[in-house]
Amino acid sequence: RDIFTLEQYNVYTKYLTRVYVTKKHNPNLESAELEKRKIFTEYILLIANTGHRSKELLGTKFGEIYQPPSFTEDERQTHVAMVVRRDNAKTGRERRVIARVKKRIDRIIACYKKLGIKHQPDDYLFINPLSKDRNHYGRMIMYQRLKKTLIDSGLQKELDLEKKSISPYSFRHFYCYMRLINHVPIHLLAKNMGT
Repeated sequence: RDIFTLEQYNVYTKYLTRVYVTKKHNPNLESAELEKRKIFTEYILLIANTGHRSKELLGTKFGEIYQPPSFTEDERQTHVAMVVRRDNAKTGRERRVIARVKKRIDRIIACYKKLGIKHQPDDYLFINPLSKDRNHYGRMIMYQRLKKTLIDSGLQKELDLEKKSISPYSFRHFYCYMRLINHVPIHLLAKNMGT
């Protein structure tokens, strides 16, 4: 899979967090669209910081995100455990992903509250606000947003020159790459990523 260089990743995430989601840079957007943009941004950053497959993350239910009793008080401020159900995993094996993403989860919940949606334990984390049945966003919706933001950020031209094709799955590979170069043991990483 093609992945960003670290510099490209930094350019893209700065665009998402400092331009794409701000009223200052998008004065004519409705507030609901800005909240949806924030949700998309957190979706991308969650994949890049947890190693989930896109399908696994979109299929995660709110009640499957928790803090085990074994977490220290400091870990409770920053970490969560996220269950990947057997029926939601590519391998058919359930696993727990432990990651320092509590603030990201909190931001997602806050965005949905602004959209008038309060999560119930059996709801998906990434509820599609347009779904009457509270279904999750589809992968194609996220892929289309990704493609548009790559163009708008100016990165798509650079990626085209390098013949790189970036998809949401690329962020899972970026997560793996960053952990390997930072000496995370490969067997621990494989267990966390379900591979």
